[in-house]
Amino acid sequence: MIYLLFETAKISREKIRHQFAVDAASFIEMTNYSDFLNRSAYVNGAFPQRIFYEGFYNTKIERKDATTPDRLFDILYKNGAFPMWEEKVNELTLDPERTWYIKFGGTGGGKNGQPGNKGGYSGEPDMSPDRLDILTMADALKYWINWDDAQDIYKLYVQIYQLLGSVEEAQYSVFERLINKHNFFRKSYWLNTGEDCTMGNCGADFFDNYQFKPVPYCIRQVMIYGNKPTSNAFQPYQIWAPDKAVDMPPTIKNCRPPGLFQLEAIPDAHLANMASVHAGLSNYQGYPVIQNWTAPDNYFLVNFNGLVKCPAVGTTSPCVHATVMLSGGKLWPYPTPKFQVRLYP
Repeated sequence: MIYLLFETAKISREKIRHQFAVDAASFIEMTNYSDFLNRSAYVNGAFPQRIFYEGFYNTKIERKDATTPDRLFDILYKNGAFPMWEEKVNELTLDPERTWYIKFGGTGGGKNGQPGNKGGYSGEPDMSPDRLDILTMADALKYWINWDDAQDIYKLYVQIYQLLGSVEEAQYSVFERLINKHNFFRKSYWLNTGEDCTMGNCGADFFDNYQFKPVPYCIRQVMIYGNKPTSNAFQPYQIWAPDKAVDMPPTIKNCRPPGLFQLEAIPDAHLANMASVHAGLSNYQGYPVIQNWTAPDNYFLVNFNGLVKCPAVGTTSPCVHATVMLSGGKLWPYPTPKFQVRLYP
């Protein structure tokens, strides 16, 4: 009876130790995905809105008909130059809202599309005609926009989105390194069990069973219009513009199409897999993670490793199981950085 109690406690301790290890490793691994999505959501929406609000909201552009001037902030938003939350632009207090309804306005409305849900991108954000008029011909006719000022606005706009693109590329590069071979999962599992989680026999492999492919979207060309003074008293200003739209150099790898970064998106189906029930593997929402483990030898010479069957995957060995879910936020459209990880042991 003493040996039975001892051996029962020993194998129970091993099972609990491996369960805690796979729980911790799964949570840590999914946190890498959560961090990337939350940071990318900020780059998609809140950051550009804040930058353009602080830079252009109080800049007034005089109308040629001498009526009330308009804000440069509103003009650029109408031209689809950046996304904004229309309802709360003056308050900029987004936290009380479950979803941040940040989107491109005016002629940029096509960019508010959603990537396809079947792994493809049939419903991807519309970047056609691959050109953005930061200041349009209509703006030059309507407002006293000096050509020198128009060029300064263009240069600042390109610098802002080149910076946002470089930030997003750096974030994705870090994310790729963190999930490469799922080292965080494997190291966490080793620290808690002292056992190597080998390739092909590791719970981390279940993260690779589902697609997770974010894609950046860009614009190819940018155009501006402005007014140049003339010596003609009857036409003091002449509409001026480059001979052709300015080609944008690539600012981030794998952008669709290559050019100036605008946003990062991912098909809803990829995010849905992180918050869906995968029948046969788990009864909870999220990625099911199954880890085989080796039972220790015992006094009674019972081979638990050959007798016990893991029901989820059908292997003849003991296993522990966790389900880790990621939900609560949005990447695009309506970028909302509220992704949170939840663990179901």
